[in-house]
Amino acid sequence: MSERPAGAPIPARLPVSQLAEVLDIPLDDLQAVLRARGEPWAPSDVLGPEASSGAASALGRRVSVESRDLALEALYEFDSRGDTEIEGLPERAAEMVRGVVREQELLDHAIEKASEHWSVARMPLVDRAILRLGLYELERHPDTPTAVVVSEAVRLAQTYSTEKSSAFVNGVLASLARKARPEET
Repeated sequence: MSERPAGAPIPARLPVSQLAEVLDIPLDDLQAVLRARGEPWAPSDVLGPEASSGAASALGRRVSVESRDLALEALYEFDSRGDTEIEGLPERAAEMVRGVVREQELLDHAIEKASEHWSVARMPLVDRAILRLGLYELERHPDTPTAVVVSEAVRLAQTYSTEKSSAFVNGVLASLARKARPEET
């Protein structure tokens, strides 16, 4: 087993087999820890941030959940239930959530213009949260390269949404990027 850097970044939800890969440990070792902790342990079982972090810690490793994943979860909750919990979020995730909520009307208007024949209201909750988050980052985080913003949005769609969502998110966000950052595209 080779040592991974402290705080290896992981998505908020990932299968047991992927966590073993990220931690660079044998799947059997991770499964033993998960079983002992009473957590799901089958290779395809999906773990949340607490289970992933706890198992990693028990194995002498550290992980950190990506800020975008945490922001996406909070935005999904806001859109589905009308409330958002930013307490306990890392500052970057909390800032993104506050910004998206504050600028939601403007973001939605731009997304509708870029997504041909799709109103934001018709989009799946996850997809519209990803697009809002990506557009907010394009507009308010110029230090993050456009390619990173788009590829991270596509990763979020691949991880949390449907098979077709990643292509949809890629197309809409690429169009938005050309308008938001014409000098980079």
